[in-house]
Amino acid sequence: MSEEDKVPSISPGTCLPWEQVLKDYGPPAGDESLIKDQWEQLDAFAYLYLWWWVQR
Repeated sequence: MSEEDKVPSISPGTCLPWEQVLKDYGPPAGDESLIKDQWEQLDAFAYLYLWWWVQR
């Protein structure tokens, strides 16, 4: 199985997991738990929005 054939292990309802955000941007300057909670809420909303468009 090549590297391109591997499916990323992203939990359902997630577009861009918090771990990936940390890898891309580094640790936040503020309260990480507060920022993580807000990110996960925004990410879940984005997932629902995209799913809604797919189902139209």
